[in-house]
Amino acid sequence: MKPALPIGAVIAALAATAVAAPAAASTDASAGAAAGTPAAAPPAGTLNISNRRTNLQLEVGDVGASGKGRVFSRFARGGGDTEQQWNFINGGKLVSRKLVRGQTVCLETDSADRLFVARCVGGKQTQKWAFKLALDAPGAFKDAFVIQNFATKKCVTSAEANARRNAAVGVGSCKSGNLLQQWFPAPLVRD
Repeated sequence: MKPALPIGAVIAALAATAVAAPAAASTDASAGAAAGTPAAAPPAGTLNISNRRTNLQLEVGDVGASGKGRVFSRFARGGGDTEQQWNFINGGKLVSRKLVRGQTVCLETDSADRLFVARCVGGKQTQKWAFKLALDAPGAFKDAFVIQNFATKKCVTSAEANARRNAAVGVGSCKSGNLLQQWFPAPLVRD
């Protein structure tokens, strides 16, 4: 059995082999984007991704025997927790820093509007995301993005937070101004 590569090496390899595609989809109606929504380059580096309304962070949960894992949002846990760390990779991949069985996993959706992580597969449209500027604010980490899937044209959407300070996350029809569809990159939370 091969030893697992460090996550940085895996992400570098993914970036080097990613499908040559724009980091953000066109803003015309044929691409499924909301009219007037400017395309934006995704943020660089390893980040936590927080919802603008709930302020909860995207997190990878348990991964089943199928290799697919839950995605939800919860309060920032800190301590370099890889379950809440993500990288935007060239070609539109949103890669979790959490390794599953020694493999990297990418954010993915399906035709039933489920959002999950699964083994990263080059060129798979259901794992390809466009990042569209929803709010252009001055200062570092203030911009909010809509994260839209290339295959389904739907946007990552959070539910309202529950009493346990977490929320379900899925995909839904993109709606301009919907705070539950707006996400902002936050610097890594450390203890």
